[in-house]
Amino acid sequence: MSVERYERLVAAAGRREAVDEALASVRAEGLEPSAEGLARLDAVADGRSSTVEAREQVLARYRK
Repeated sequence: MSVERYERLVAAAGRREAVDEALASVRAEGLEPSAEGLARLDAVADGRSSTVEAREQVLARYRK
């Protein structure tokens, strides 16, 4: 396995862990994210979206 591939896998695992921890925290409060919120978190975990992009999407919803 190349170093580049290894680094991508480590980054992906870190993103997934961060998302899983965030979901656990929300659920510990007795809340459940919307389907849209879960999709946004999955996109971050999968690397299809950055946390900055996800934040901007949420903020844009409330700026309308």
